[in-house]
Formats: sequence, structure tokens, C-alpha cells
Amino acid sequence: MIKVAVTGSIASGKSLAEKVFQQEGAAALDTDQVVHELLTEDNTVIKKVYELFMPMGVDVRDKSGSIDRKKVGDIVFSDKQKLKKLEKIIHPEVKKITKKFFLSNQDKDLAVVSAPLLFEAGMENMFDYIVAITANEELRQERLMKTRNLTEDQALNRIKSQEFGWKKLEKADFIIENNGSVEEFRMKVKNVINKIKSRVL
Repeated sequence: MIKVAVTGSIASGKSLAEKVFQQEGAAALDTDQVVHELLTEDNTVIKKVYELFMPMGVDVRDKSGSIDRKKVGDIVFSDKQKLKKLEKIIHPEVKKITKKFFLSNQDKDLAVVSAPLLFEAGMENMFDYIVAITANEELRQERLMKTRNLTEDQALNRIKSQEFGWKKLEKADFIIENNGSVEEFRMKVKNVINKIKSRVL
């Protein structure tokens, strides 16, 4: 099995890249979705996150008792210390689930994991190839405002808190720019998939 990580800056197009991999026969895991499930279904994680923010006088749970990601986001994207503490709760769980995903898809030739915080979680050594997706800041801000219903300031805060600089890009095996059309981006991703397959299969 070839293990591929898709990473990159927020709103750069990681989810679409993951879909293209899937369409080309890869088993796929979206760590954003994993985090969503942890914050809505894992009682141990929910309790730890609740206790992290409670001293601030903020109950980050919603009416159903799950963690409200928007409430959490509004705090951590302007408070780096809280963000680091939150990541210490979340990242080990994401790692565990990623390992299980690989185990349950051993029969597949190709497995892709969309992991925005690949390096922060210390997961880069779990993969054979790292594909980084980039897009210019203005485009990403527009996408965030449109898809997540954020204000200009909220979108910018999220972008600034998840900067994907050159140090990370240098660790990638492939870099794909997503500043053009959807079709153009799909073709670039397919090209990378073909290169990966031709190196190994």
C-alpha cells in the first residue's frame, strides 16, 4: 500500500484533491471529519475539551452536549496557547484513527489521508508521499467566507493561525497550486497520482 498525505493551507482545496484520489481508486480518510466525529461522539474527548475552556467561563458545548466547533474556533484562532492545548487532546486520537484506517485498508494499493495539521500532529513519518496544496490568500479568504459563512476578519484569523510556510512546503514530495479552475486543479492532482503510481506500482 502506498500511503499519501494531502496537506496544505486552509481552504486551499485539500478536500477536492482527496476526492480526486478517491475517484482514482484510493481509500480515503479526512482528518477534519475525524475531528468532527471526536468532538460530537467521543465522550472522553468532549469532556477534556469542555474542561479546557471552562476556566474561561465559556461552555463550548452545544444543546446536544457535543462540542460547538464554531465557539472553539472563535477562541483558538486568536489564542495560540489554547490552540496548542486543544491540539494535545485531539492529535493523539487522530493518529490512532489513522493507524486503524491503514490497517483496515491493507488490501488497497493506494491510501490517502487529508491532514491539514500533518506536521503539527507529528504524522509526516506515517506516509510514503506528502502532497501539499497551495492557493493565494485572497482566494482562500473568499472561499472561507463563502463556504463557512465567516466574516472577513474571521476568515483572515483562520488563515493567519494556520500559516503553511516554506519550511512545510520543502518537506512535501509534490506541490500543487490551486489558483485556477476546478478542472485545471483536478488535472494537476491526477498527474501527481500517476507519478506516484508509476514510481511504485
